[in-house]
Amino acid sequence: MTATTLPFAELERVYETLAETLDSLPENQERLFLAQLALALAHRVGDVERVMVAIEEARRGVEEAGAG
Repeated sequence: MTATTLPFAELERVYETLAETLDSLPENQERLFLAQLALALAHRVGDVERVMVAIEEARRGVEEAGAG
């Protein structure tokens, strides 16, 4: 399977929409929204190993951001 990625401009659009959506939610609903989003995207990816790699990549990114 060929790995696909979004061009930077489209990734920026996703980031902006995600940030705006999170800002519009009550704080106690942010985690639920992110979990639902992750599951919806995982369902569309259709490859459990790619999803697991993405989860690990996100975890490492959070750890690195916290260490800085």
